Amino acid sequence: MKKFLFASVAIAILFYVTSTPKIFIGTENNTVAVVNAEENLPLTINFIHSVQKTPVIEELEFQGGEFILKRTKYKSQGVGLPFDVGDGKFYRDGDWFIFDEMNRRFKNLELRTGKGTKLKIIVDGRDYELYKKFPLGTKIFVRTF
Repeated sequence: MKKFLFASVAIAILFYVTSTPKIFIGTENNTVAVVNAEENLPLTINFIHSVQKTPVIEELEFQGGEFILKRTKYKSQGVGLPFDVGDGKFYRDGDWFIFDEMNRRFKNLELRTGKGTKLKIIVDGRDYELYKKFPLGTKIFVRTF
């Protein structure tokens, strides 16, 4: 009877863990975070642009099993930053250039730590300063499972 009860509890826990979608943040060999992939969960990527040397903030939401890039904010225009009016609503707010309503879809994200980029992800109320955890050039995955 005890074995049956233990097996039932183990199966229930396994079902709960595997039935709730998760977001994984980390490398091939190192897990930084695993959070519940709740619908409309915000995820923010902060970094210093490698060319302009100014801050960039990318605001995403998890929807329908994908990451949706909602908005990009940056302080200087240039290479690698959105500029096409067809990509969304562009405006300026003080020192920030803002591209809103972008709605770009990504199944998974791949990022890299870079020299001086200070790559950071904010999700589920926690800041993950990836540039402090990994050497330059490390590939960081943000995946769902």
